Parts: sequence; C-alpha cells; structure tokens
Amino acid sequence: MESLKPIFYAGASAKLAALLDFRLRFPEKVVHSGLSEWRYRVLGTAAPALLGIPGGELVNDLGFEFALAMSGMRRMVYPAYPRVSSVEELADGLCAILDAEKIEQTAILGASFGGAVAQIFVRKYPGRVNALILSNTGVPLRYLAPSVRIFEWMARALRWSTTTRLLRRPLLKTFDPAGLDGAFWTGYLDELFSSRLTKADVVSNFRNQHEYHRRFHFTPRDLEKWPGRVLIAESDTDVIGARRRRALRQTYPNAEVHTFHDAGHAPMFSRREEYLFMVERFLGAGTAAGRSGSE
Repeated sequence: MESLKPIFYAGASAKLAALLDFRLRFPEKVVHSGLSEWRYRVLGTAAPALLGIPGGELVNDLGFEFALAMSGMRRMVYPAYPRVSSVEELADGLCAILDAEKIEQTAILGASFGGAVAQIFVRKYPGRVNALILSNTGVPLRYLAPSVRIFEWMARALRWSTTTRLLRRPLLKTFDPAGLDGAFWTGYLDELFSSRLTKADVVSNFRNQHEYHRRFHFTPRDLEKWPGRVLIAESDTDVIGARRRRALRQTYPNAEVHTFHDAGHAPMFSRREEYLFMVERFLGAGTAAGRSGSE
C-alpha cells in the first residue's frame, strides 16, 4: 500500500485529512512504457475522460482538490512522471496509460510544464485528444534554452538540501499565496523533497525542459486538421511574462482565452472556484450549481 507519510506534517488539519483520504481511496495504478514505470490514479466513472498531467512537481496528488472536484463529472486520470530522457517519452507514457484504461479519446489539462507535455502529446497523438486546456504554460522558444540549461547545471552541482531550500519559498507562494494553509504546504514540501523526489528527478526535469525549448518549434499550422478545441488559461501576474503569453496565443489563434487577474502562476490554487468554473464550462461538464454538489 502507498505510504501516507503523516510524519512530515506538524499537526492535524482538514486539508491533511483530505489528502490522506485521497491517497487511500485512489491508490496508484502501474503501467510500463519502454523502460519506465508509470504510476497514476483514476477518479470517477463518468464516460468523458480528463487527463490531468502534472507540472514540475512531477507527482499525482498536488492538485488533489481539483481532481476530486472534477471526478463527479469526468473520469479523471492523474499520472505522476517517471524519470525519462525526453519529453516525447513522457507523451508515449501518457498514451500507454490511456491504452491501459481503454480510453480512446480524452480532454487534456496541462499546467505549467504539463502544458509543454500536453502540446507534444496532441501533436504526436492528435486522434487521442478532443480538447486541450493549456494552463499557465508556454510554447517552446529557443531563446529560453540557455537559461534552462543553467538551472539544470545548478541543480546538478548544488547539494540537494540547498536546491530544496531555494525551491521552497517560491513553491509556497505558488500553492498558498494568501498563507492560509502554510503548515500543511510546508509539510507537503517536506514530504515531497524527503521521500518522493530526488536530485536526479529534478535534474532530469530541467533537462527535458531544455530539450523542449531547444528542439521543438510550434506553429498555428500544426493542428489545422485537428478538430479539437483549445482553452488557454493565463494570469496577468504569472512568472510566465507577457512575451511568452503572447507567443502561446499566437500559436493557437482560435483558442478561447481566460485571463486570471493577480492570480500568480497557479490559479488552480489561488482562484480555485473560478478555475473550476472555467474548466467545467469549457468542457461542458456542468454548471456552478453542479460543482457545488460534487464537492
């Protein structure tokens, strides 16, 4: 059974209880793709599927509250990333999960680095995707590759304890900008960095991000024959600046765009209700009233 790891948390809280219940009720399934072992969770039984892929956190429970809220209307598939050597391997692994679950087509939500993986996936397997939500993410831009390479070198050179110390403050600000659940998120990061991620995982992720910006180039013509719909979710205070947000919109000129105001890099956390309503409305999964009944 998956370890629940309560020792990392300072004390009992409603959010901690909900996380532990989530892990217990939706244990990880396993599928193999190439040399990699993929772990994922499946929530809900409704026929339409939603593949929610993680960002740089790499794990499959950071967005547990969102996954729970969506599971009443969608069959929510929530994978974690294994350590791989290319972004294309990540796309192949996601396809293996869909095959294992006998899902022919799905909507995909990719946030942050997950949005990069989602864009690779829809180009490699367009027939498997009927809708695409790109949340607080960007297209590959060659000028970003050198800076990502520097982050990779730093992660490789620094002690793991130093790297995690540098990551903590921006991550806490991302997940809990109002500071309402600081004890919970501090415990979550303690657990994440102590027992779930390693230095090699972070280095591998930076290497894949570097490859994304160095090797790939997307244009509006790429998906001209793809019949699916695209939603871009952006924030006007995102660390992804205006230039990158504009490049994403230009690559998907027919996309619907939802701009969150003063929501930072993760409106899934900072604007939870608005974010849920946006996703449900775009996917046609229900109404605000239906959402309230599912929480």
